[in-house]
Amino acid sequence: MTIDLPLDVAAPSLMLGALALTIGALALLLALIVVIESAVLQGMGWGSFKACLRASFWMNLASTLFGFLGLGIAPSLGVWGMFAAWALSIVIEALVLGRLNRQAGRRSWGMAFVANLVSYALILFPIYLFSRSA
Repeated sequence: MTIDLPLDVAAPSLMLGALALTIGALALLLALIVVIESAVLQGMGWGSFKACLRASFWMNLASTLFGFLGLGIAPSLGVWGMFAAWALSIVIEALVLGRLNRQAGRRSWGMAFVANLVSYALILFPIYLFSRSA
């Protein structure tokens, strides 16, 4: 026996479920990026595992929050939108790294560049390519 609910009754639950799934997927993606970029920072000598993880979390949180403002624009720009998002991430994350360690100076820019190169190459660019083919 099935019960058919009118759409106006079921829609809020469906929307909340989709929102929870989207937030969960974004949180998982952020966590994966934080771990990958933390490993890059540690490999480049930023500091201890804990310091790298903390720096990676803060720099990615900043670039993610700022990136949400451009989410509506980037997809319409295609691959150029991905390059723009990558460049913006480098700038934001280098500034955060510089703020966390003022002695790092120019090293912050190089580290942000490499960390974002790795995370975009391993995660974000393949997701972009998959979404374009689907």
